[in-house]
Amino acid sequence: MIDPILKLTLFKMRTKKALKKLSYTGSIYGITAEEKMEEALRDLIQHCRDEKDEFYWSFASYARNHTKSDILEISAIPLEFPYELVSEIVEAQETFPHIHYIIHSQDEINSKRPQERLVVLTPLAKPITCPKEYTRISSLLSEQLGICEHSKGDFSSTFLFAPFLQVCSMPKIVLHDADRTFLDPTTYLEENKGVWTNARLMQEGAAAQPKLKADETGLFMF
Repeated sequence: MIDPILKLTLFKMRTKKALKKLSYTGSIYGITAEEKMEEALRDLIQHCRDEKDEFYWSFASYARNHTKSDILEISAIPLEFPYELVSEIVEAQETFPHIHYIIHSQDEINSKRPQERLVVLTPLAKPITCPKEYTRISSLLSEQLGICEHSKGDFSSTFLFAPFLQVCSMPKIVLHDADRTFLDPTTYLEENKGVWTNARLMQEGAAAQPKLKADETGLFMF
């Protein structure tokens, strides 16, 4: 069974000069609960709530700073959407073939009234090290989900998001793996070579885009 290792880095700020503060490593399934990334993330959220100490998250590992040149590897791809699109996300999940988490997130840390968001986090079967590959895979995944109004910046390899720390009725983190497989970045990029995407047109605040259909070559959209 494939059990990818995820690497999480925490920052106090989104600036390029921000230094990494904490880092965690865990697998999807884990031999024990302590080695399971999902449990680690829940414990971390609870710790941040109890200590009132909030962080931004990245599933890339960094040498030092929050910069593209300092990225060592990327283990998962996050796509973030406004919370009010939850019904569209649930519908898109029905045909989304990749194992993924849904993480309840927010727009800013240390905010009294944070704007709620939802992150679709897709773990990679093996990590990538090239920021261009991150951008390409993120764009393709966005097209595959077909949901407009993603958060601005989540196609950047240094994209950070903040977990939702307020009280809410839904689980903070849920793994969806039934009848799905881990995304292999090498295979995924090869299979989608030549497929056109324009993810910026789908970001929050952009004009609504119609759902497009590719022709038999995959190069043109209608």
